[in-house]
Amino acid sequence: MALASRNITSAKRKYKPNHSELSIIIPAAGMGYRMKSYGPKCLIDIYDNKSIIERQIEILWSIYPKAEIFVCVGFESEKIRKSLEKYPVRFIYNPIHETTNVLYSLGLAIQATISKEVLIVYGDLIFNEHAVRNLRGDSKVVVDECGDIGKNEVGLILNEKTVTNFSYGLDSKWAQIVYLTGKELEIFKRTSIKEQNAQWFGYEALNQVIENGGQLHYVKPKLMKVLEIDAPKDLEKIPKNKLTFG
Repeated sequence: MALASRNITSAKRKYKPNHSELSIIIPAAGMGYRMKSYGPKCLIDIYDNKSIIERQIEILWSIYPKAEIFVCVGFESEKIRKSLEKYPVRFIYNPIHETTNVLYSLGLAIQATISKEVLIVYGDLIFNEHAVRNLRGDSKVVVDECGDIGKNEVGLILNEKTVTNFSYGLDSKWAQIVYLTGKELEIFKRTSIKEQNAQWFGYEALNQVIENGGQLHYVKPKLMKVLEIDAPKDLEKIPKNKLTFG
């Protein structure tokens, strides 16, 4: 498979002393085969006439107001762009989203950042503010201890302080939120931009971070609520208003 050129993002902004050191990447380029008829999953309305991704952006900017947000698009990208016209986010287009996986989109976005810190939040998640608070510092992942993430999703093996492996079939579940900086960010970036890894999922690159000497700490926010919209049946789990999910 010949991959498209990666020179498809807008030019990086010059570094300014007051520019945030944090970039937030929301991958939302995939089709989601089980929900294709609904269009981009991130545009599903939840409540207050807000889509999933609008709620994500508003929560993230309420906590990290100086962060620059990158949205990876591909499937029906113009719908996403139009729906977010009022939000000053940057769009990263993956022209081969149908034949690549999420790591390829993340690689495109990471190349466009100039930040020393990157927070990745998957675009089909509904969460409250507790899921993304206090994540800066050491590289870390968010663990779902409430059983909100489905049993068939990616899990992790934990020791006292860090994650030792990501895999399916494990009880503890990754909430698909990860903060990377320093050595861990560099390893993830190198892994994400390799053409032979274009079919990889994000967790596979996180395993590479660990295997190459990086350390991923973990947090288990006590008041966190998180829901992944992965199949039509998940729509029934969406709370009727934000108070019940806050």
